[in-house]
Amino acid sequence: MSLVEFGAHVPTRLGELRHGAAVERQSGALGRPAHLLTALRHLDLPMAAAIVTLTTLGLWLLFGTVQGSGFLLAAADRQITWFGLSIVAFLVVLLPDYRWLGKLATVAYASNLVLLVLVLFLGTTVNGATSWFRLGPISFQPAETMKVSTVMMLAHWFALRPEGVERPRDLLLPGLLCAVPAALILKQPDLGTASLFGIVFFSMLFWAGVKRWILVAMILAGLTCAAGTYPLLKPYQKERLKTFVDPARDPRGSGYNVIQSFIAVGSGGIAGRGWGQGTQSVHRYLPEAHTDFVFASAVEQTGFLGAMMILGLYGVVFWRILVAVRNARDRFGGLLVVGLGAILMGHILMNIGMCIGLFPVTGLPLPFLSYGGSFLLAMFVLVGLILNVSMRRFLFSQG
Repeated sequence: MSLVEFGAHVPTRLGELRHGAAVERQSGALGRPAHLLTALRHLDLPMAAAIVTLTTLGLWLLFGTVQGSGFLLAAADRQITWFGLSIVAFLVVLLPDYRWLGKLATVAYASNLVLLVLVLFLGTTVNGATSWFRLGPISFQPAETMKVSTVMMLAHWFALRPEGVERPRDLLLPGLLCAVPAALILKQPDLGTASLFGIVFFSMLFWAGVKRWILVAMILAGLTCAAGTYPLLKPYQKERLKTFVDPARDPRGSGYNVIQSFIAVGSGGIAGRGWGQGTQSVHRYLPEAHTDFVFASAVEQTGFLGAMMILGLYGVVFWRILVAVRNARDRFGGLLVVGLGAILMGHILMNIGMCIGLFPVTGLPLPFLSYGGSFLLAMFVLVGLILNVSMRRFLFSQG
């Protein structure tokens, strides 16, 4: 299904979901538990296979990048442990009926909001951002779980209004639900993660049936406000924007990372230099080769063919997200997939765009490939919820 067809499909689908919600309330379908084995037979195997392949590839690239560094090698070993924990978390959110999440949305949102406040006072500063809780060898970034809980909260709020949103003032509360955590994350400061809340908000507004003129007016207002906040940005954030326009203006300073990323991508050729043979990443010329610039490191080692394989796998994920949204049988499930999909695709587009000069450097990691335990776990939870909605698409089918 093309994006044009998908956009044309939304109004009809919204009508079906509203009708389906009314039928569920009348028949009491929400009170009947699904048969788990029947649901698992509808698991989206192409998406699950793409996610496992990407994560395995990420581990393979990580061990190829950290050669010669004892500290990074230990970090790679920890990533394997986090992979195991992520699978457990994936199963935890996959197996229960996702419709119960609506009842947990408020508690999850409030709890994560408290953690975002606490991290500003009790958190550990890494690369200039106070966004981590560190408990011995374990680090946890509450912004990752905040993104998921915000989507849950918005999906729950819009699902309680099947008639849609008719007035701009009705968007004040959902706007605050996104703006408050975004402001706290911006305070850390983490501009990249904070910007994702805007992507999530407008994506969910589109699917929720907000009138087009309201949506266009809000986008224009948001762009105007974003332009007006430039004087409020910190010096290093302003420098990132200037570097995005002209990386060569400061090749040994703010432009160094981007230039080294260009070199790494260009030196990969057709088939790459080989596993563990990337001069830019292995010899540390490319900063953050295992996190922010992992795509550049991957292209250096695997070349154009490897880059096409990675993009193809992400393409499969995006395709299956669209299918899951189209087939969602209730309003809450459709909104949940839209919001979670917006987080996932926002990370992918902004990270890869950053590595090849299409977006400013934001510090957003690449899902399933970048090193980071709490981030990997959050991504598996996110995908588990999407697959949860997808495999229960038959529950509300009308005979």
